[in-house]
Amino acid sequence: MSSTGSTPPILRGIRAALPPPLLSQILSSRILLVGSGGIGCELLKNLALSGFRHVEVVDLDTIDVSNLNRQFLFRSRHVGMAKCKVASEAALLMVPPGDDADPPVYLPRHGNILDNAKFHVPYLQTFSLVLNALDNIAARRRVNRLCLASGVPLVEAGTAGYLGQVTVIDKNAGVECYECQVKSTQKVYPICTIRSTPSMPVHCVVWAKELYKLCFGGKVEESMLFEDEESLRAEKEGAAVANDKSSEDRKDEAGKTDNEKSTTDASCKSMDSTTNNTQNSDEKSTYMELLHQLRSLLGIESFIAPQSKNENFESTLRLAAQQTLTALFVTEINKQIGMNRYKNAEKVPLPLSLEDLEKCTDTDVIPPTQRRDYQPTQIWSPADCLVEMISCFLQVSNSSTPPLPEFDKDDDMAMRFVTAASNLRSYVFQIEPIQSLYSAKGIAGNIIPAIATTNAIVAGLQVLQAFHILKCQWMQQNGESQDVGSGIKKMCRYTYCLREKTRKGYMLQPTTLPSPNPNCFVCRNAILSLALNTKEWTLEMLLTRVIKKELGFSQPTVLVGGDIVYEEGDDIDPSEYASNLSKKLISLPSGGVGHGTVFRVEDFTQELEVEVSVSHKEEWFITVEDEVAGGKKEVKPDDREESEKFEIGGKKPIVTVSTSTTEDTQVKNDSNAEDNNASTEIMDTNVQKTSTENGGNKEEEAGKDEDGDSDCEIIEAGTINAGPATSNENTSESRMPLKKRRLDWDRENPNGDDAKKAKTAEDAVATNSAEIEIIEIDSD
Repeated sequence: MSSTGSTPPILRGIRAALPPPLLSQILSSRILLVGSGGIGCELLKNLALSGFRHVEVVDLDTIDVSNLNRQFLFRSRHVGMAKCKVASEAALLMVPPGDDADPPVYLPRHGNILDNAKFHVPYLQTFSLVLNALDNIAARRRVNRLCLASGVPLVEAGTAGYLGQVTVIDKNAGVECYECQVKSTQKVYPICTIRSTPSMPVHCVVWAKELYKLCFGGKVEESMLFEDEESLRAEKEGAAVANDKSSEDRKDEAGKTDNEKSTTDASCKSMDSTTNNTQNSDEKSTYMELLHQLRSLLGIESFIAPQSKNENFESTLRLAAQQTLTALFVTEINKQIGMNRYKNAEKVPLPLSLEDLEKCTDTDVIPPTQRRDYQPTQIWSPADCLVEMISCFLQVSNSSTPPLPEFDKDDDMAMRFVTAASNLRSYVFQIEPIQSLYSAKGIAGNIIPAIATTNAIVAGLQVLQAFHILKCQWMQQNGESQDVGSGIKKMCRYTYCLREKTRKGYMLQPTTLPSPNPNCFVCRNAILSLALNTKEWTLEMLLTRVIKKELGFSQPTVLVGGDIVYEEGDDIDPSEYASNLSKKLISLPSGGVGHGTVFRVEDFTQELEVEVSVSHKEEWFITVEDEVAGGKKEVKPDDREESEKFEIGGKKPIVTVSTSTTEDTQVKNDSNAEDNNASTEIMDTNVQKTSTENGGNKEEEAGKDEDGDSDCEIIEAGTINAGPATSNENTSESRMPLKKRRLDWDRENPNGDDAKKAKTAEDAVATNSAEIEIIEIDSD
């Protein structure tokens, strides 16, 4: 089809708006679309109606009924089918008629973009450009690296509710890549907060999810609520340490007034009494024995078929469930109160009513979700929550299949259980607001509702950027420009979709494409610094936790002193380097990896290589906030597993670095701290604060990576921050060894207020949101 007389009516607007040669470029170009969910469906429709005739669509997902309200290429008859196949067929019907010698082809590729065998650099080099419509960080990172290695321009996009953004990534253009910028550091809630001192609904939801794991999981030891003699003994030792500290404090009494002395003495006596009570108690959990009995009745360890249970089984199960709930919400709470744990708290927890606990075994009481007037937005009373939890246990016992071992927000029983348990926890600790099942699901899944209109706007912006890229390519092919990169840098824009209008009334705010971060190891080959205990870490831990999970290498080759100590690949024998996996880093061949060692990691599937500078560090600390004591911060030894004790500093930070300079551990936020005594501060990602126009704060649930691909879009679990620039406006630069990029707003954007508003949108967009570690999440 020519770009003149035979142009279909639907394309005449494009022909009139764009240079005629560009329409020919559109008709002949090959486009790769990765993702066919919320943004993907809108993109396919736009591509088809704009005249693109050669498109390949990669997607691993199948269609769920929850997708139908905003992914408009799908119908109810398509549920269960591959998204890319249905979307490609629907879009193909929209392509305007053209030259029969060049029929349109919309080719679906149902697979994972992370698959090296199918999707690699030579494959991407067959396309004119790539459009991303993804819903997880790992895939975005993979496409970013493949496009950089292949030299193919990438149009990246993401949305979060009303907010969205679109940018262009091209290595030859000299602009930042997807991994150039740091994102907000995520929260790992201290175990003591979840177990003993909750103060927010999210704390109760996390506790309830751990209780689900304790009741229905494969191994009770994997739940943070698991207790054994060793953990209880550690709790006693902690009380003893507190008592020792109080004894030392009494030595300083000489200079105090009589009133001060009497106050201190009373406090110390109280602490001494608490410690003695704890030490004299037998090291026995209040609920673990009952919970094991309940798990045995439910057949969690060894599944019991419903038909093999006797007629008294239901009453036995109801009684066991009631006893377990009594232990959790009465006995354990009274134990904590007896230990004076809440003597400084604003509100002392109130154990559940024994009357409500007795009534929950009544077979005549109907659970709230089975009542005729039930709505997901209803608020349940404590009695309702207890009955609902009993019904969940009964449902598991009567099911022919065992329950899911891990919490899934889309599993009806799991969500009812977590809602009821978290609300009971909130009632006990007097935490408001109490959550409905609908709102609890939002917290449990770290989700934000998807808005189809935002997806449509962002998809339209992506196609406009694609026009610019194709024009640059055409100019280069016809000698009007020496290279495509300079044209992309000049023509393309980083565009924000805003929730509120700018001062001039605009809802879209374009800015020039930012320059690359010189410290980015992906596009600038910068040296990466890594701190860990080289005497405890093994090569296998390094590969699994850092090189693959954090840095995103797919088939890494590790070289120490120029010698290969580990290698992966299609032609590599796995047993060749297997003997090195269990070795400590310090004991590896070629002198090992110790303090000051620089080793090299290569991945030819992504044409990526990086040098890692190692610092040995044995002592680790975390800064926790004692919410019971009014938010006072306290530095404690880090009791996490060894595989969690590391810092990727300077270039790809994952934790805040604080320097311990005194015996009392004085905390300083110093981004340049390289002392081996540095301590880690766990930050918050469950609630991400973004600056609003009036200078206030707006709290939004983090972990929201929205591309319209799930019912409420989310991002996958993990810990590395990867994505276009985003940061927490309330987090000081000193917490970020990698400096947040700043555009020269006065020079680049005369309308400074509008630009600041765009910056706010950037910080909130889910494409850039941090990944979640403590709260498990999964995508549709």
